Amino acid sequence: MPQITDKEYKQFEVLKKIFLHSSPDKFEGVYFICGEGGERDELGLPEYITVCPSYGVDARLTKLYKRHS
Repeated sequence: MPQITDKEYKQFEVLKKIFLHSSPDKFEGVYFICGEGGERDELGLPEYITVCPSYGVDARLTKLYKRHS
């Protein structure tokens, strides 16, 4: 079986995370952003985001984020 480099493994982990969080209804225990609010900054990012801990769970967390320069 072919071996992969450390760089390839890191790329795989990033792609795996993107894939899991893009389909939260298909995987158990995958959080996702389910809402936003407040003013948007110059990058278009909202002041608040709402995170759901898992698809189908009746709980969520709203968090204020401050951007650090």
